[in-house]
Amino acid sequence: YSVSISGDYALVGAYQDDDGGSKSGSAYTFVRDGTSWSQQAKLVASDAADSDFFGLSVSISGDYALVGAYGDDAQSIGQSGGAYTFVRDGTSWSHEAKLVAGDAAGSDNFGRSVSISGDYALVGAYQDDDGGTDSGSAYIFVRDGTSWSQQAKLVADDPAADDWFGTSVSISGDYALVGARQ
Repeated sequence: YSVSISGDYALVGAYQDDDGGSKSGSAYTFVRDGTSWSQQAKLVASDAADSDFFGLSVSISGDYALVGAYGDDAQSIGQSGGAYTFVRDGTSWSHEAKLVAGDAAGSDNFGRSVSISGDYALVGAYQDDDGGTDSGSAYIFVRDGTSWSQQAKLVADDPAADDWFGTSVSISGDYALVGARQ
């Protein structure tokens, strides 16, 4: 459903995979050798549960992968959402951190969109209600060693109900771009 590529690596989301429960989701990494591609790893959430939809959004940058799970019940809050970072060491991928909004609320759908670039991750929460019902927001996280912390929460300058700011996100270096579908 979602794809991302960086150098010789590709990441493909399968958000309705059932390995960790019905529609818990997964993502697959592939590596290129010459003109051939082969599966390297299957990524799953360490706390997979029904209807997490892990893999609806994916992003890869160098040795890091970011996978969104907007249906995750982070901090026991229904469908607040989460995003998971993975790091590659040789041919192995391991879970590094779970990112959640500092102000998580039910049905925010944090993780509906994700993007990673270097030490920065951007995660959309298109149904956050700070600027009106479903106005949306996006969160920037920064990596320090193996730890990730929330650096900023982005909202539109002119938020309104049903804007869905955060439906799509992209980050590159010092710039972030956030789409507001409605």
